[in-house]
Amino acid sequence: MKRNWTTPEEIKRKKQLKKRLLYISIPVVTVLASAVVTILANQI
Repeated sequence: MKRNWTTPEEIKRKKQLKKRLLYISIPVVTVLASAVVTILANQI
């Protein structure tokens, strides 16, 4: 039998995971964006 409802602990864990992913993805996206800009600037 599968539960469809989530416990408050699971909700808290998911929110913390999303927050952690956000904090990790922001610098990664920044680095990727600056790399693309650098490559494009070098081609001009």
